[in-house]
Amino acid sequence: MDVIENMKKKSLLISTLPLIIFTGCASTPTPPIQAQEKTITHEGKEYTVGGQYDVDRNNLQLTVNGDPVMKGSFPPYTPTLNLASEYQNLDISSYCYFGSVLNNQGGVFGAVAGAIQSSNAKSGDKCDIKIAGEKVESLFF
Repeated sequence: MDVIENMKKKSLLISTLPLIIFTGCASTPTPPIQAQEKTITHEGKEYTVGGQYDVDRNNLQLTVNGDPVMKGSFPPYTPTLNLASEYQNLDISSYCYFGSVLNNQGGVFGAVAGAIQSSNAKSGDKCDIKIAGEKVESLFF
């Protein structure tokens, strides 16, 4: 009887091993999406703006000269995010629109949202960077 039970246990282990391996591979985190850095000039000074969006954590981070200046997360079913901060006595803000936030919802909602956003020509992911309320650059993700 012990021999048969051992064979059953080994058989079960062997049959579930591929599932365990593939499950581990499937949980690999998605690398953050990087915006191409851009250099802007404001009142004679140069600033490099950039950013990254962590899809898995729904976390957006915008940088100035490599320093994380603005961070935030998109609320559920909301493709827009406004951020503001101060950097070296400059009022810096952003208006971000991420069509992928809605598209990633999945199911019928994601499909309908994606179709609506495409028809409005708003399917991309971008942040408009403003200094003192004036748009100076757009970052695309």
